[in-house]
Amino acid sequence: MRHNRPSETRATRRVPKSGGQFGPVSPPPSDDRRSRLERWASLLERDPHQLVALLCPSWAAGEDIAPMAASPSAVDLAWADPVFRVTGLARRSRGDVKAFFQLSDAELDRIAAGSWRVRVRPAWQVAARIRNVADPRPERLILVGVMVMIASVVGAAQWLG
Repeated sequence: MRHNRPSETRATRRVPKSGGQFGPVSPPPSDDRRSRLERWASLLERDPHQLVALLCPSWAAGEDIAPMAASPSAVDLAWADPVFRVTGLARRSRGDVKAFFQLSDAELDRIAAGSWRVRVRPAWQVAARIRNVADPRPERLILVGVMVMIASVVGAAQWLG
């Protein structure tokens, strides 16, 4: 095995041709919607009791991304992550967040929007909402289970009555 001196190593480094400017790095092939949402949820779970400000719903705010309280929003916490910024999260606008995480208006509202009564939420609740959007199967199983229970009770009442 040959060891290079620092002077030899510097000579073999490649410098980008665009004047030293690096553009956004394209995400690796395994970095899909679900893994990005999982990373966002794990960022929020680092401090689960931190209060996260919620945004106005998309139908009320349009492209406005200002939080309804003084705490940082879930979008601000995602923007603070250098990995997200390097892999393509360009700005904190509603459109950029939706495009980066591949979310619809309803999904972004479900994750990060509040109401006039609820302006902040603990970070663990926002993380749970993100995970439910990333993988809605457990939530659907609960819904199906509740519907089956209701149908069973109604059927039993009809049979007995």
